[in-house]
Amino acid sequence: MGNGYKIKKQLGEGGFGIVYLAEKDNKQYALKQIKMKLKKEEIEQCKNIIDILSKINNEYLIKYHETFMENDLLNIVMEYGGDMDLEKFIKSYKNKSESIDEDIIIDNILQICEGLKEVHKNKIIHRDLTPENIFIDKNYKINIGDFGVSKITTTLNKYTKSQIGKTYYMAPEIVKGLEYNNKVDIYSLGCIIYELFTLNKYYIDKLDDKDCKINTEIYNSKFQELIDLLLRKDYHERPNIEEIIEYIIRNINYIIEEINIEEKDKNKDIRILNSYEEFLRINPDKLIKNDIFKNEEEIKKCKIRINDKLIPFNYYHKFESKGKYTIKYLFKNNLKNTCLMFGDCKFLTNINLSNFNTNNVTNMNGIFCGCSSLKDINLSNFNTNNVTNTNGMFYECLSLANINLSNFNTNNVTNMNGMFYGCSSLTNIDLSNFKTNNVIDMGYMFDGCSSLTNINLSNFNTNNVTNMSGMFYGCSSLKDIDISNFNTNNVINILGMFGECPLLNKNNIIIKDKIILDNTDLFKKVKVISSK
Repeated sequence: MGNGYKIKKQLGEGGFGIVYLAEKDNKQYALKQIKMKLKKEEIEQCKNIIDILSKINNEYLIKYHETFMENDLLNIVMEYGGDMDLEKFIKSYKNKSESIDEDIIIDNILQICEGLKEVHKNKIIHRDLTPENIFIDKNYKINIGDFGVSKITTTLNKYTKSQIGKTYYMAPEIVKGLEYNNKVDIYSLGCIIYELFTLNKYYIDKLDDKDCKINTEIYNSKFQELIDLLLRKDYHERPNIEEIIEYIIRNINYIIEEINIEEKDKNKDIRILNSYEEFLRINPDKLIKNDIFKNEEEIKKCKIRINDKLIPFNYYHKFESKGKYTIKYLFKNNLKNTCLMFGDCKFLTNINLSNFNTNNVTNMNGIFCGCSSLKDINLSNFNTNNVTNTNGMFYECLSLANINLSNFNTNNVTNMNGMFYGCSSLTNIDLSNFKTNNVIDMGYMFDGCSSLTNINLSNFNTNNVTNMSGMFYGCSSLKDIDISNFNTNNVINILGMFGECPLLNKNNIIIKDKIILDNTDLFKKVKVISSK
């Protein structure tokens, strides 16, 4: 073989060429030989494409190396993507009569989209995007390959008419011989996504008059909407690849967290998520059960990404080297209980919850309890319409300096006991938009917030509150506070409300004249809750 390549075996054959496993300098490559003889301008065009692709370093695209001519046939040398492609991957599930987990599908789709985004950015149309041309490894890592029949689009030559691609995945405009652009790849992507969810080919199902719908009882219905968008006959109505990525991100439920591992903590069992029975420290008499996952089988199926490597989920993980790690979780949209979800994840330094779907969550009891390294958290997009319990939500988040709760909806919350207990680094908090109409218990809510100098409680509604015991206990930096809107008609317990607040005295507390409080009780010491 030319250019020093040694053919090992044939990998596959299509309408345009044969793909071989080749070897050179003890390295393996995929070598595609275009069977049909090409015109000079077509050869130059292919060489231009490969030249562009060889300069692209994208983790979701097969790396292209070079082209050369032999016996008047064009040879394209590329990275060897392995024996497993998406076609075989889907067939393996179909043979087992087993559906693919939603988190794996979403992960696959996003990787394909990221690769396709790079392709389109470089003004290339793939034109043959099929499961056979998408490689996948045992960690579900995706690589898009086989650009041998792609075509570069330029501002002068934006559209093309040639018919290329498998019928199953071919856009209507190609079939009809009409002008088209890179939206043909979007149509092919829609076919692939449909196949991942149904294990059937869209084209065949359509010919058989089958209902071309995914099973929305087990899958997020938003993906049916996405498929319908991508398979629109008029390419003008199809979204571009950036819009697709944005749509997916907006409609999936995921969490990204960052963990910092020191040398001394290597190869230890580090808790990265918490979802089993455990004592909640601020209610030591109660055993709280978290049901993030329904059973052990569901846990085994779940996959997470650690530094972009997809691995089976476990609540603990050993990190082999020190440094920062990014962990990404995908969750089903029916999550109801986040109690202690990150309880005692002491190595957690940052968490992104902007895409966390909390529509059905009712219990946030101790969700970040004991996250002693967590420094910043943005909960601005949290949907808390159905939440009833925020008891101990940020309990002993010792490093937490900033919390954005601007859109927090607390309409149905009844229990805020110890919500910010022990947040000793918290210097300022604005709760002016908090809806506290139904709150009954605010005991120890800010207990131990020793750095807190200002609290905005101007809209706090305390009509139904019965317990304010130790509410600001240990707020040793608090100098003044306006609770003139506080309605304490139903309060039974105010013992030690401002206990251990040395800079605060009854003259600094603004209280409505009509509210009669026993100010001596306000400063009486109460039994402090100790952490275990």
